[in-house]
Amino acid sequence: MTDAVVDHEVRAVLAAHFSVDVQTLHGGTLLVDDLYADSMELIDLVMTLNHRFKIEIVADELLMMKTLEDVVKVVRTLTDSASPTCKLSESADI
Repeated sequence: MTDAVVDHEVRAVLAAHFSVDVQTLHGGTLLVDDLYADSMELIDLVMTLNHRFKIEIVADELLMMKTLEDVVKVVRTLTDSASPTCKLSESADI
């Protein structure tokens, strides 16, 4: 998946999740301050991203996700990675 596709898809997920126009989102959009995300919404967002991209975002990565660009970076890293977490998520039949 190319960086442009990941960026587009993450923006689409965030726009749908927070009920905002995708055009209002930019790299510096703050999840908490601009989109008013609370802890439960962030957990739900992570679950949505995990499902959409077939990845596994862990707590440490969630703590790094303050802006839209941070989310894109985490998703890019996990989709490009050949880490055991990513492989497990893709192959698990639960």
